Amino acid sequence: MTLKMLTNVSIANIYRDATFKSETTSQTHLGESLDVLEERGDWFRVRQEDGYEGWVGRFFVVEKPAAWEDNTFYYHGDQISWVFQSPDTQSNTSRDITLLSRLPLLDKKDGWVQLLLPDGIKGWVKNSPRPLMDSVDVERLIQTAFGFQGIQYFWGGRSPKGFDCSGFIQTVFGLNGLQLPRDAYQQATVGTRVEDDYPGWEVGDLIFFTERSEQITHVALSLGEGDFIHSSGFVKLNSLNPDHSDFFLKKYPKNFTRTMRVI
Repeated sequence: MTLKMLTNVSIANIYRDATFKSETTSQTHLGESLDVLEERGDWFRVRQEDGYEGWVGRFFVVEKPAAWEDNTFYYHGDQISWVFQSPDTQSNTSRDITLLSRLPLLDKKDGWVQLLLPDGIKGWVKNSPRPLMDSVDVERLIQTAFGFQGIQYFWGGRSPKGFDCSGFIQTVFGLNGLQLPRDAYQQATVGTRVEDDYPGWEVGDLIFFTERSEQITHVALSLGEGDFIHSSGFVKLNSLNPDHSDFFLKKYPKNFTRTMRVI
């Protein structure tokens, strides 16, 4: 039987190799289930819920209880919040939690919810549940993307603490009912390719770029008329449309590769 772990911190980095000196390739969220594929000292090679594989430090995870999935779960909706030891902001905090967490719901009280953390600690967070989507609404998708504006770029990041380009796209779509692969070159294989001229692109299409090699290295979310939102330095707006001078940069038409329609 495959050993299963739970992420026990708000965000833990996933590494390419079993050392902190290696490249951060992704992240795992508090309460996320991880399948252990290999053990090496203080490290586990794991498969995440999105199928991505990499190494995580033993100190950031705990063994998943057998009855964990029998609980009623709470999906947090605020970008970043604190988990308190009691339903009172003056009480001590246990750790922080992001909107991507899924934890067992134990109780509700006066605008608070009591949650069970992976290591068995109980804590309280202001009640702000995230609605679960089973289909993509484009307007809500764009609202989600705009809500992350200004969050800094972080290589391997897929959380409100920092996004890389594909982590941003995966998170925005995941919060709106569509699970995409982790990396930009993988996302570029999803959906149907559309014409290369931006007047034919729809809001919600994915725009891909090649910046340093033949492999696709960057992805953005189309807003129509050549405009897009993406994570580059931070989550921001840019454009392929030279008439939109506030957002246009020459490098984007030069590096454009393809556009895919995924919804």
